[in-house]
Amino acid sequence: MVGIVISIIALLFSLFTYFKHDKKIKKQAALLNAYQLEKIDKEKKEEKRAIIEANVIAEKKDHKTIKIYNKGKCTAKNVNVIIPDVGGFHIFSNPCPIDIRPQNSIDIRIGVFTTNCPNSIDVQFEWSDDYKLSNKDNQMIQIS
Repeated sequence: MVGIVISIIALLFSLFTYFKHDKKIKKQAALLNAYQLEKIDKEKKEEKRAIIEANVIAEKKDHKTIKIYNKGKCTAKNVNVIIPDVGGFHIFSNPCPIDIRPQNSIDIRIGVFTTNCPNSIDVQFEWSDDYKLSNKDNQMIQIS
């Protein structure tokens, strides 16, 4: 009789442990699934975005090139680069509006006058991509 009681207690304890462990595993699986779905959704959004940034490359003392990069994973359509007319430099070429494919760039060549040229300017970008039709961004760049 004592052996049967001990066996029943051991069986009940095993069942309790099994169901508790199973519940914990299912909860973790649900959290992992939610995380993976969120990650997939974020990756889908990133594939539809274009990220526009600019760098200045000094060719000569009075000639510089502003490189406009698309660092995103989608083509940036109708990219328009707005450079304020603050004086002290001259824009030789601005091919905008233009489409920029992912991981590619365009060049805007400027001539810098040593007198009254500002150290930096605030460049504005406007473009559309598969994620949003009207994107805008600003970046401060050093030109002298």
